[in-house]
Order: sequence, then C-alpha cells, then structure tokens
Amino acid sequence: MHVRNEVHRAMSAVSQDRRVWLLEDVRCEMKRGRIRALLRLVSVLALALPILAACARGQATPTPAPSGATPTAGQTPAAVSSPTQAAVTTPTGEKVLRIHEYTYPDVFDPQKSSFSNEIAVLHMNYEGLTRLDKDLNTVPAAAESWEFNQDGTVVTFHLRAGLKYSDGTPLTAERFRYAVERTCDPKTAGEYQSILFDIVGCEEFAGTDPNDQAAYEAARQKLGVEAPDDRTLIVRLTHPAPYFPTIASLWVFYPARKELIEQGGENWWKDPKLQIGNGPFQMVEVVEDQRIRFVANTNYWEGRPKLDAVEIIYQKESSVALEAYKAGQLDMFSPDPSQLPAIKSDPELSKQLVTYPAATTIQLSFNLTKEPFTDKKVREAFAYAFDRKTYCEQIRNGDCTPTLEWIPPGIPGHIGTDKYGFDPAKAKQALAESKYGGPDKLPEIKLTFNSDDPAARPRVEWIAGQYRDILGVNITLEPVDGKTLVAMRKDPSTYPQMTMAGWIQDYPDPQNWLSVYWKCDATFAQRFGYCNKQFDELVTKADQELDQQKRIELYKQAHQILIDDVPGPFLYNPLNIWLVKPSVTGYSPTPSDDAFPGEFASLMTLDIKK
Repeated sequence: MHVRNEVHRAMSAVSQDRRVWLLEDVRCEMKRGRIRALLRLVSVLALALPILAACARGQATPTPAPSGATPTAGQTPAAVSSPTQAAVTTPTGEKVLRIHEYTYPDVFDPQKSSFSNEIAVLHMNYEGLTRLDKDLNTVPAAAESWEFNQDGTVVTFHLRAGLKYSDGTPLTAERFRYAVERTCDPKTAGEYQSILFDIVGCEEFAGTDPNDQAAYEAARQKLGVEAPDDRTLIVRLTHPAPYFPTIASLWVFYPARKELIEQGGENWWKDPKLQIGNGPFQMVEVVEDQRIRFVANTNYWEGRPKLDAVEIIYQKESSVALEAYKAGQLDMFSPDPSQLPAIKSDPELSKQLVTYPAATTIQLSFNLTKEPFTDKKVREAFAYAFDRKTYCEQIRNGDCTPTLEWIPPGIPGHIGTDKYGFDPAKAKQALAESKYGGPDKLPEIKLTFNSDDPAARPRVEWIAGQYRDILGVNITLEPVDGKTLVAMRKDPSTYPQMTMAGWIQDYPDPQNWLSVYWKCDATFAQRFGYCNKQFDELVTKADQELDQQKRIELYKQAHQILIDDVPGPFLYNPLNIWLVKPSVTGYSPTPSDDAFPGEFASLMTLDIKK
C-alpha cells in the first residue's frame, strides 16, 4: 500500500507492510503457492460453493451483517440480521465479484492497519478526502477541493455538500478530524502513525504517556487539525509538504465513527455492524479466515457502483485457489509463479492472464539489531552472493525483474546503480573482511518464511543454497504461518533475524518510498533497526523543498546513502500477474494495485457481463 504501503505485502517466501504486501513481502506472502498432487485437485472439484470457505477454518462463526442486507447464494440466513438499513443495497446475486486473497487480515481498523491485505478490505468500505485515479494522480474524493496557504504550511480541505455514511448518517469534517486525532493518539498506536508526523503536534502527541492524563490532554489539544464547520478541515503542517493532499487519500484519514468504535471496544473492527463506512461498498459479512462480503452503497456521493457486491475470499493454498478459479468460483486470482508455465500453456487460461509492472520492491530484510547483520561487511557479502537474475528467471518463472535499489524504475528518485550486483568473489572477500573473518565464526542465521503455502519452501531452500555454496554459510529455515509472521514483523522485539520483505507504494513520490519507510522515526525502520542521521537530514530537507528539481536531487542523494548502507539486499521488482475471468470488465490497472487489478481506480467502473 498500498505497509499499502510496506509491502507496510507478505509473499510466499516471506508480508507486506502496505501494501509490505504480497509477492514476497509479509504483505507479499499473502499471495502465492504451488500446485499440489492430482488427488488434492480432485477433492477440490468435489467441493460445493463456496469452495474456499470450506477449505479454511471450519469452526469460524459468521459475524452478522448490518440489517437490510438479505441472504444470497453462498450466504446463510444465520449470517444476516434483521430490519432496516436503507443505505445498503439488497444484493441481487447477479453481479458479485469474487476476489481471491491468500492471507486473512491481522486487523482492519483504519487507524491501525498497514499491510496490503488489510488495506484491500478498508478501501472497499471507506474513502479519504482524496483518492488516486487510473494515472495515479491525486483527485477529489470526500473533499471537492483544497488549497495551501502562501508558505505551504496550512492546507484547507473543503468537503462535498451532503456527504453521508452508508446508513444515511451525515458525514462531516469532524469525522475526518477525529481520524487524524485517533491515528496520532498513543492509545491507538497506529502502524502508519508516523506518516502524519508532518502535522503540527502529531509526533508529540504520539510520544505522550497516555497514563499521564494532564500531559496527554495538553498534547491532544495542540494537534494541528480542526474542523471549524461541517464542510471545512484545516490541517497545520510543521513544514511545507506538497504531497500532503495525497496522504489524505490513505486509510489513516478514513472516517471510522467514534461512537461505534467506543461501542465495540478493542476489537470493534471485527463487527461489520460497526464498520459503517463512506466508500462505494459497505461491509455486511465477516467470516473469519474465510470471506468478507461487501454490497453496493447507494449513499455514496458519486452514486451506486455497477457491481451489486464484492466478496474477498481467503484460501492459503494456491493449488486450491486455482481449481476454484477454473470451476468458476473465483473471478480474480493471483497465481503463484510455480503455476505460470502450466497457465501459459493452457489455451484458455493463457488468454485470461493480466500482467503489468508493480510499483513494488522486495528485499531480503535483516534485523539490524541482531548479529551478524550489525556488521556492514556481512550485509555486503549477502548482497553480493544473491543471484537475482537466476532467481527471477528460473525460481520465480519470470514474474519479476532484478533490482539493486529500493525505488523502482519510472519513479522519481530511481538512480540506476550497479552496486552490490551478483559477484561471488566480492561476496567471499566482504565476509573475510568482516569482524567474523569468514563463515566459521558466524552465529546461527535463521531465515523466517511463510509456511502457509508449499511454494515458499523451494524458494527459501534455493536462497539458503546460494549462501551455502558461495559463502559457506549454513542457513536455518524457520517456517511460520502467515498471520504469525505478520505479527512478528510488526514488533521490533520479534522482528525476524532475516526474512523477505518489501514495499508497495502508496503514491508515486520518493517521499513515500524514503521518508515514510526509512527515516529513524518511521514505524517501519524502527521494526528492524535502521537509522542513518545523514539520510534523515536529506529526506527531511527534500520533504520541505518546493522546487521539484531540487527536491528530487535531494531524494536521490538519500537513496544512494540507503543503497550504500545495504540494510538488506534489494532483490527484485515483481510483476502484477492475475487471472481474470473474461466476464469481468471496467478495471483500470495501476502499478499500486495489490489485491486485484484496478484496486484503487476502478471500484465504480468494475462490472460483470452476464
């Protein structure tokens, strides 16, 4: 996130934080697997709709939907409660888009989420002040316009007239003000909290001891956001931030309702009756580990979507999901790289492949607070010893392109470096120059990976083999289920010694790639212990620079410092690859997509032809 933003995605060898999802980031892990034996496939074909729900935890209990939603195919009456919620469209069952996801979200609270599979749920149900169009331009959403003051330190948003939640409740500027306050609140401790540190008082409020009531209240009062009337939101910034209107499109600005949050307590977000949103669709059913259902919101300011409903269906194993897709029980599916040769050779499936570049970078992430990766020479050795070209072409069947840097091609701040490319001789030399003097004195090194899908193991075994053959280092493979791995990666005290990770952009600006992720005070950098004061000085200056040419040059300098520090080998930029049924129309793919093609630009235009 689209971590959205660490990819803030969790892939098979790894999660992705937004979007750190999905390909191979624990935001990326959420998305891949390998074809199993024929027996497995035969048993899949015998399953009735909904096939994927039966493959997940059978004891899961449906959460009742908001009243007004009526049961349709695959939805039992027990999962629906009674009388009227006029804002929610009654699903007809005629146009239901069924999207596959690998990993069920750890949390889908707008002010707490950061991983791509979490954002995929939230942006169906909510909308920020702005949004991204099919060209990834920032355009009006709940706010019809905005402007900066003369020095760029105050931005004023003007909301549309007559905005409503899906249940018809008026949506006012105060709801957005509360979203900002709740994100900055130390009691919330949101995972994307630091992205709002540009707002006056947010960082100070976030650092307040919530048990010190006087200090807590004083800091809350100093927060630089106010709603002087129902249609005006004023945000005061610590410095000029020309990118800030784009930040207002993110989930931290989603206007979850205070009274419903308080009603539901800590786990309020699990109950769709409390997730009354303002997006094109409204959440109506949650079956944990199995599916989340949304129906069209007729109170959305732009009108009713073309689809009647959307279902996100969760299945950890790619082989099972592929058979469900073939059986017509899924409309969109992201295949594992191991499945691509068979798909490309299939006369029908090959025509349904949708492929395009993803604004995503995957790395082999090191915990920089743990030995041996506190030693830069060890990190250099591991970077030189990784054959990225072979990994993409042979191990991942061509679903990625090698990279040696963090910012992908085509995004401002990309450099085009050749530093730390595959070189076994330099790898051995770097390890010999480390404080360990070679492989014999290294401590045990564990590569933690997502064990949910069988496709992950062959890839991490290949990686371990590279380091064994080139460096003489024996890597211990540590399989962990996807949900546990996501939780481990969110906590600095449990962040793995070594794991696959990455980032999917929230918006196409180097500030999102560098400042949001790598600054010393960034939530993500703190998880694995990266901090470089010189880097921070450069990106902070770039964040405030209004001259675009000077701004990009500063980001490039900071990017070079990051590359030189080799916090973990940057490995590849994945391709977005999906199978999409021919009946699905109206989607506009963008590089920021993670859950499905057209994820951020097509909710109003997606359609199914019957």
